[in-house]
Amino acid sequence: MESTKFTCKHGSTEMLNDRNYHSWKRSLKAFLIAEDAFGIVTGTEAPPNAGATAQLRDFRRHSGWAYLLIYASSDETTRSLIDNLPNEEPDHVWTALHLAFDTSASLSGRLTTVRHFHKTTMKPGTSVSAYISTRKDIRQPLAGSQERISDNVLIGHLLSTLPETFATIAGIIENKPAAELTLDAVTTTLIDAEASMALRNDQVGTNLNIAGTTSQALAATTRHHRKRRGGDGYRG
Repeated sequence: MESTKFTCKHGSTEMLNDRNYHSWKRSLKAFLIAEDAFGIVTGTEAPPNAGATAQLRDFRRHSGWAYLLIYASSDETTRSLIDNLPNEEPDHVWTALHLAFDTSASLSGRLTTVRHFHKTTMKPGTSVSAYISTRKDIRQPLAGSQERISDNVLIGHLLSTLPETFATIAGIIENKPAAELTLDAVTTTLIDAEASMALRNDQVGTNLNIAGTTSQALAATTRHHRKRRGGDGYRG
């Protein structure tokens, strides 16, 4: 079975496919910066003159690492795409992958992303932190476009799509001063609220168990005494 993870000395990331381009790109950017090769893939670092032998050798080495990181962190389908490119220099590969997988490159792709963002809700069993993380990932392709989703829109989306159990805390958040309505602050408040609800549910469950055990013990004690009284010939 093909591995879905790529790991190198700088960290790990999901293998590039047609669904995770932006998260893959963030990871690869960090890896390429660590290898002093990000300027090569973006085309901002041009190769030195042919006469500068040492500098050219160094450039080619970093260029080779850039290509290796991109290729090795791609799934089999993406590798086939790379293999068929007319130019496999890392800057050309980087651009080709952007055109192939970045949905923000077309208006229809951006509108599809916006629709997907607004129609989704928090599924049962999902944690608040995971839900917020997926919302951020969905809006990432729209950054810098006219369809970008601002923090305020994201906050409004979160408060309107959380389960009913968050209704009270959502109302409290909505009435906070504007200065406290940052995405980080709202995220922290929601995560803390979820933790408090989980703790309260655990305590209620424990109390119910204690109450049930106590009731059973009292019932058993009562039956015991009634039996004793009947056996001794006791008459009320």
